[in-house]
Amino acid sequence: MITNESIMEATLEMVAKNGIKGSTTRQLAEAAEINEATIFKKFKSKENLIHMTLEFQFEAMKQEIDDFFAKEITDNEVFLREVSRFIFELYDQHRSFMVISVKEIGSKDMEFINPTIVEYLYEKVDTKLKSFMDRKGQAEQSEMVSLVLNSVILLTMVERVNDDIYDRPPKISIDAEMLANVLRKIIY
Repeated sequence: MITNESIMEATLEMVAKNGIKGSTTRQLAEAAEINEATIFKKFKSKENLIHMTLEFQFEAMKQEIDDFFAKEITDNEVFLREVSRFIFELYDQHRSFMVISVKEIGSKDMEFINPTIVEYLYEKVDTKLKSFMDRKGQAEQSEMVSLVLNSVILLTMVERVNDDIYDRPPKISIDAEMLANVLRKIIY
């Protein structure tokens, strides 16, 4: 059954492959296995379909982030390990959205997503780390740890995107446990 969600899922994949400007309504319709007129009937325009698709994906990711950070984690070492794992999984799970985000950095088509998912995640990590580190008198380090955590994960994601796009072997191999161990060393 063709639903708005299935059309948006196909759109997400096609835009990840061809970019926002490079995706035609014909390509989007073929990917969704619908008639091109259906796009105009349901979404009015290609731009509106893409906008709704990206906004839907962004809101879904934000909800996952909010749900994770609502969990009660009281130990900063457990938090570093869990948040590292969560972020890697989040990026892998929403790879198409991340590919689009990387390909379309600075694009007018993406400016409605503010803050970006990376900025949103950074703020959540920083707030949680500050709550742990304030108790230990290390509040000034929380921003640095948040920045390192998000920078490493973003760089890893960009490289994963490039590995996929250029069909090359991975250049960077880091996992959540390795990252958590490095961050612990910064804190202590």
